[in-house]
Amino acid sequence: MEQNQTKPTALLLGGGGAKGAFQIGAWQALAEAGMLTDIRAAAGCSVGALNAVLFALGDLTFARTMWEQIAPSDLLAKGTDGAFFSREGLIRLINQLPLERISSSGIRVHVCVHDIEANQPVFYELNGLPRDSIRTLLLASSAIPHIYAPERYLGRDLMDGSVTPEGDLCIQPVYAQGHRDILAISLKSQISLYGGSSVGNGNLTQQYPDCRFTLIKPLRPLGNLLTGTLNFAQDKIHSRMEQGYRDTKAALEGLKQVPQSKEEMNAVLTEKMQRLFLTSAHLAGFLREYGSRFAPNVQFPTLGGNVFYDNIFEVDGWRLQQQRTIGLQSHYRFIDANNVRVAWVLQPQQLLDALTEYESMLELRK
Repeated sequence: MEQNQTKPTALLLGGGGAKGAFQIGAWQALAEAGMLTDIRAAAGCSVGALNAVLFALGDLTFARTMWEQIAPSDLLAKGTDGAFFSREGLIRLINQLPLERISSSGIRVHVCVHDIEANQPVFYELNGLPRDSIRTLLLASSAIPHIYAPERYLGRDLMDGSVTPEGDLCIQPVYAQGHRDILAISLKSQISLYGGSSVGNGNLTQQYPDCRFTLIKPLRPLGNLLTGTLNFAQDKIHSRMEQGYRDTKAALEGLKQVPQSKEEMNAVLTEKMQRLFLTSAHLAGFLREYGSRFAPNVQFPTLGGNVFYDNIFEVDGWRLQQQRTIGLQSHYRFIDANNVRVAWVLQPQQLLDALTEYESMLELRK
């Protein structure tokens, strides 16, 4: 888990259809750790919107029971009027929710939908809306393009809010309400606070420099459209809830010791890398998997960094080096045995987050 804060006050829940069961397991682990006691706002899109409502209702047992009632036929029955699938089952499930309690929950709930004509995400606060409006917005937010038909609300055709990174993350409404300590539970294993060419979102720490984020995500992918998003088989739902619980517990373990100074950070980085990278091949494999999440890099030869860099870690001639110049000491780079820069990082916390995630992945593979 990537984190640069302590107690969150706003909860963001990304979209992903049947993958959303992961968020129920994460909810349980976070509740056990006392991470949710200060939440005052919840925002979500697609299945994250439904889970945001469940969270605001405040009953984890009810949420688990609802997910355990879902059957593939509820959401994958043949559709009509241009829809590939029917959502009569989802309507039945939503009708079971005591939506009238949203306004009195003490948590402000926001959902994201995508306005088809304007081609942009739109955010609605559910508190104070009538039951039928809340139901329509939940259906609109989960209307996956080309799978389900759009919903019409206030004269606008609306569909799944997760079609853009901005909509999927749902930061805008809670940020506008003044929340700066934000917990996000994404269903995308490649997402990062720091962006990168392989993850599709920008650097959130730069876009929202006054925010303190905690990001929880799957440590391994939850599947594609067919094996993940549209796979509502009960064994898969249970396994995703279990994965959400396990992955979140593992992520919380990684937060127990957060370095407070550059010296502490370098000591933690060195210790982790000495354990993880016994050979340069191990380090090269890590950089192939995570290097694209760091700063954009063009591999070019260097002079080895004897003047402006300090070596933090070395194996088989490969080195992690820290910029020595005052004001640039948060810059780190990796160079290979031929002194070619193969990757570089602008924030040491970003590297630590990647190493922690990589270590968790190795544990899961054992």
